[in-house]
Amino acid sequence: MLPFAEIVDWGQLLEVVLVGLLAGTGISIAFSLVLLGAVRAGEAQQQSRPAAMAGYGAVALIGLAVCIGAIVFGISTMLSK
Repeated sequence: MLPFAEIVDWGQLLEVVLVGLLAGTGISIAFSLVLLGAVRAGEAQQQSRPAAMAGYGAVALIGLAVCIGAIVFGISTMLSK
């Protein structure tokens, strides 16, 4: 079992798994905020509640900015290697 242990760097493997889990969870939460904000802003617009519409619209835009930022970061990371 020793040769296998020398080939695999378990610390880096664990780091990749943890970063993948955190990034996947974070992006999922950010995109769910986009959906929540967009749907609730539409509902608020139908009910003529401009303050709620603006608040939910801001939530949607922040979530969208996080998603776009993650995409740009991922592409720039892939291109730099």
